Amino acid sequence: MPENPPPSPSPAPGGPAAGPSLSVIRTLNRRARGLMTMAKRVAYRLPGVRTALFPEYRYWLDPGELAAMVELIDGTRGRGALVEIGVARGDTSVFLLEHLRTTGDPRTLVLVDTFDGFTRESIDYEVANRDKRSRELSDYSYGNARVFDHSMARLGYSNYRIIEGDCSKVDWSGIGPIGAVLLDVDLYLPTLETLEAIWPLIVPGGGVVVDDCVEPAWCDGALQAYREFIARHDLPFIRVGGKGALLRKPGPVDAGPRPA
Repeated sequence: MPENPPPSPSPAPGGPAAGPSLSVIRTLNRRARGLMTMAKRVAYRLPGVRTALFPEYRYWLDPGELAAMVELIDGTRGRGALVEIGVARGDTSVFLLEHLRTTGDPRTLVLVDTFDGFTRESIDYEVANRDKRSRELSDYSYGNARVFDHSMARLGYSNYRIIEGDCSKVDWSGIGPIGAVLLDVDLYLPTLETLEAIWPLIVPGGGVVVDDCVEPAWCDGALQAYREFIARHDLPFIRVGGKGALLRKPGPVDAGPRPA
C-alpha cells in the first residue's frame, strides 16, 4: 500500500497564515480608535455632554497649600510620619500618595477622619461660643471608612493607614515623631486641640499646613485656633496659598514660605 503522505508543516509564526489575522486586528484597532475620536469630537461639542470632558480642579486645597505640604514631606524624608487629618472624598489623599509613589518615599500616610462629619462637641462649641448656627456648618457625614479604604486600594495604593475617629482624641504619641501634617477640620475646637497635641511631636524642619484660615467664613474657627496657637507659642503667621497657613518647627530644613 502507498505510504501516507507526510503532514504539511504548520506555518511558522508570523508567516503567510498569521499575516492576514494580524493585519485584520491592526485594522480593527485603527477603526476603533477612529470611532472613539469621532465620538469624543461629537461629545465635546454637545451642550450638557461636553462638560464631562472639560478640565477641572479637583482639590479642595489651593496650589500653595499643596506645594507647602510637598515641601514639608520632601524636607523630612526618613525623619517623621506623614499625616492628613480630614480626608473628605480623598482627592488630596490621592495627590499625597501619588507624590510618595513618584518620589520613591516609602513612608506610610496616616489618614484620620471621623467619616461621620463633625463631632457634636465641636458643633456645640461653635454654636455656644462662636455665634455659629449648626445648619450653616457643612455636613461631611456622607463618609464611610470602608468605602474610602476600597477607593484607595482600587487605585493601587497600600502605603496608608486609616484612623477612624475624632482627631483631638487620637493617641498621637503612638504615631510620632511626625514630619508633615495637613490639618483640615475647619472648626475651632478640633483644630486647636489637635495642634497642641501634635506640635511637640513635629521634627525639626517639619510642620503643619492648616486649611481654611480665612474670615469671615463658616469655617473660620480654624483661623482663630491657628492665631491663638501661634500667639501662645511665639510663632509667626505664615500664609500659604490663598486660604492656608503654615506652622514650621525651627530646624535644619528651614526654606519655603516666609512670614506674612
